[in-house]
Amino acid sequence: MDTYNIYMDEAAADGLNGDTDLEVNFRVVSASEDEGNAEDDAVIVGLDLIDLMNLRDGLQVEIDSFTLLAFEATAMSEVTEEDLP
Repeated sequence: MDTYNIYMDEAAADGLNGDTDLEVNFRVVSASEDEGNAEDDAVIVGLDLIDLMNLRDGLQVEIDSFTLLAFEATAMSEVTEEDLP
């Protein structure tokens, strides 16, 4: 089974906003097609296809949870005392 390498690319200089935000780009490359220089572009992890799909699914669950929490917070902030029983 082929493996896939995940790289984390450096953030661009304009990707920084203050002290808290950092833009990070990830790329996934099939190990059999990877021509990167391991010394310059360190691989974060090598995953087989099943692990890569599990990672994708796990990330999607976290994104969905965060989105739902943000939506609920926005909806609750719009509720006034007059709306409460």
